[in-house]
Amino acid sequence: MSRRRGAAGRNALGIVLIALALVVLGGLAGAALWLRPPPTDASSLCRTDAPLAAHTIVLVDSTDRLEARHRRKLRAVLAQERARLSQYDRLTIMRINVRRPQEPAILFSQCLPRPPEQTNPLFENARMVQATWDEEFAQALDSALRSAGSGGPQRASPIIAALRAVAADPEFGAEIPQRRLVLVSDLLEHNPQGFSLYVSEANYADWRASSPNGPPDFARVDLRIVPIDRPDNAERQAYAMEQFWPAFFDAADVQTVSMDPAP
Repeated sequence: MSRRRGAAGRNALGIVLIALALVVLGGLAGAALWLRPPPTDASSLCRTDAPLAAHTIVLVDSTDRLEARHRRKLRAVLAQERARLSQYDRLTIMRINVRRPQEPAILFSQCLPRPPEQTNPLFENARMVQATWDEEFAQALDSALRSAGSGGPQRASPIIAALRAVAADPEFGAEIPQRRLVLVSDLLEHNPQGFSLYVSEANYADWRASSPNGPPDFARVDLRIVPIDRPDNAERQAYAMEQFWPAFFDAADVQTVSMDPAP
């Protein structure tokens, strides 16, 4: 009788141990699946199984030379905007293109990958992915700074054309819940064949009369303006910041506007 009881006890203990092992294995399998990364696009690193939740575009106006203080500010701005990102948010860095105003040069455009501590090494080399992202971001920053620090005044400063291009970018569409635009510029729109804020008494009404399409649509877009000071044109800049651009962005239906202090 005692032998039968002992055997039954051992059998029961074995069943309990097997059940515990299955629970542990199931938990490990579940954790592995939870840590498995979602599918992403190889070039943009954005998720392919879910819509984009947030996109920040930094538009850099380097049509005129940026001095050392401006380049320091640009570096700080890009670092700040990178720090704002959540995983799989997209960051794009563009530069105004004088030769093709409707096609700003794209220096960088990727989604922020998951941090290495939230990944499973069985499925991805997260540290390598993050290192590659950081390297490409640094290269884009260096490219922006190089272009900003070279050359002299350009024949045009097509800020509005570049803003139209941003608004029309299919990767920056209204279906994205959070959209943010950061404009780094001296804000002195200049078209030698059209409207120019270098012309005395140029105002928003004049521009609107010459532009039948009106301003681009920036509904539900948060705007950050980072002004680049031009001491030789301080009065024109003051007018642009206080009169022209507030009217322009109000008509563009921008959701919120913030302006950094001049460097």
